[in-house]
Amino acid sequence: MYNTFINGVQHVWLGISIFLLLILSFSRTTIFKNALTERHFDRRRLVLFTVLFSAMAVSGTYWSVSAGGGIINFRAVGIMLAGFIGGPAVGSITGLIAGLHRAFFINTDASYIHGGLSILQGIAAGFTTNYLKSKHHRLWLWALIYAFLLEVLFWAFFALLTWPETVANPNALALLSLPILITNTIAVSLFIGVLEVSTYIWDSEKTKTTKNTFDAIQMIFSTLQAGFKDLTVTKITEIITTALPSLIWTAVIYKSRVYIRGAYKTKEDRTQGEAETSILRLQKSLPDMPHVLTLPVRWQDEIIGYIIAAKSKGDTFTKMGIEFLNGVCHIVEAIYEYEQMKEEKNLLAEAEIRALQAQINPHFLYNTLNTISFYVRSDPETARKLIKYLSDYFRHSLNNPSKFISLAEEMRVIDCYIQLERARFSDRLSVTYDFSEDMLETLQIPPLLLQPLVENAVIHGVIKREEGGTVRVGLIEHKTYNKIYVIDTGVGISRRKLKTLLIDRKRRDHIGLINVHQRLVSIFGERCGLHILSKEGKGTIVFANVPKVEKTKGKDDEHGN
Repeated sequence: MYNTFINGVQHVWLGISIFLLLILSFSRTTIFKNALTERHFDRRRLVLFTVLFSAMAVSGTYWSVSAGGGIINFRAVGIMLAGFIGGPAVGSITGLIAGLHRAFFINTDASYIHGGLSILQGIAAGFTTNYLKSKHHRLWLWALIYAFLLEVLFWAFFALLTWPETVANPNALALLSLPILITNTIAVSLFIGVLEVSTYIWDSEKTKTTKNTFDAIQMIFSTLQAGFKDLTVTKITEIITTALPSLIWTAVIYKSRVYIRGAYKTKEDRTQGEAETSILRLQKSLPDMPHVLTLPVRWQDEIIGYIIAAKSKGDTFTKMGIEFLNGVCHIVEAIYEYEQMKEEKNLLAEAEIRALQAQINPHFLYNTLNTISFYVRSDPETARKLIKYLSDYFRHSLNNPSKFISLAEEMRVIDCYIQLERARFSDRLSVTYDFSEDMLETLQIPPLLLQPLVENAVIHGVIKREEGGTVRVGLIEHKTYNKIYVIDTGVGISRRKLKTLLIDRKRRDHIGLINVHQRLVSIFGERCGLHILSKEGKGTIVFANVPKVEKTKGKDDEHGN
């Protein structure tokens, strides 16, 4: 009896090992991907599971040893795995196929009983899948427990259905059931355990790949913040080579220049890499080779550069590697597009300043020249001063391309303008300033920020009042920003007109206000645009909250927001 038991276990285990090797070879494929966590499968995977486990169950019936009036086999392994992994449908169909095959094609004393119990075992295994998959750790142990219980129930029902023969010959029952119970239970647990480890490795690799990808993306964004320069483009090759350790060199071609980063691991890699990169430097391209991947970087249907990556000869790129490099290309394209938009935005801002400079009111110029003409005859010294003021006004207004200038420089333009207007309106125009001396040189503001506001206050406010009025220009300092304001005691603005004053229109009146507002919003954001408070007959307040930009060593025009 002992020898029969051992022989039965050995024979069945040999068969189980063969089929487990075959099935475990599939455990790293997409068929079994997330099989232990998913509760619902598409029709294709359900069919594959059914065919695979049914073949295992039927084959397990044939791979058998006669003992105790029956056969020792591993049919139940395929049936239970079908239920545990595939669910009720797969478990039930697999049990039905294996059970009918056992009942009608294998002739033993209890063929129909074995066949019927195999069908029930498949159904039971299918309905335990939710309990098994709800356990997030040590699934192999729970599979061992569930498989053991199903096998114990199988043989308990078998003993009950074959009563009283089993009571009369208990040794035969033990000889038949014990090898099956031991080997099948361990085999099911082993398969689930290996699948669990494969899933863990799969998830770990995916997590690691995702982390490397995000780290690389973050590094690329950080690197290219300074724009597409020699140093930053070189850094991209280093990032790609670090993210994909299997590469032996990486290159970026941008503006006909080739930036290369080597990561040679062997002498052969160095020889290969130096030969390929030498050709690349000369020809700016390489012939098609399986181990070299060339991806174009595009912008507006135009190729602006290439990203080239190479592996050792004989190696090819994985799907993950190709997707990663394509992703890097898309990121570089997006950053390049952002750079172009930023450059266009800067050019547009400069153009707006030039437009404002070009829109000097011809009436102001005409009236100023008439005033100078009057003083030429009556007071030549005053006329000389006015000509100098007009000259300085034009020089400062028309020849300042900087993004930021000092407050003192802006105030010089305002002072020239005020002196020219006072020559016309005399005591009707009064101007006061509220700035500290130290802030005049240190504080940086966009050019032509205050002068259009002062001009608007004079022309549309103070001068329209018969007795004239006062314009007050000042600044209130806060922790992170300065509130710059222009207040006049002019005629004020009606509520109806106030609502639409900062809306862009093709009218010339108040165009200076609109331009200043739009430039402030463009440079500093929505909260930093102009704010206007006014009451008819009382006057107007125009102010803006401008973030602090102080003068630094170096070029003033390199200030950013």
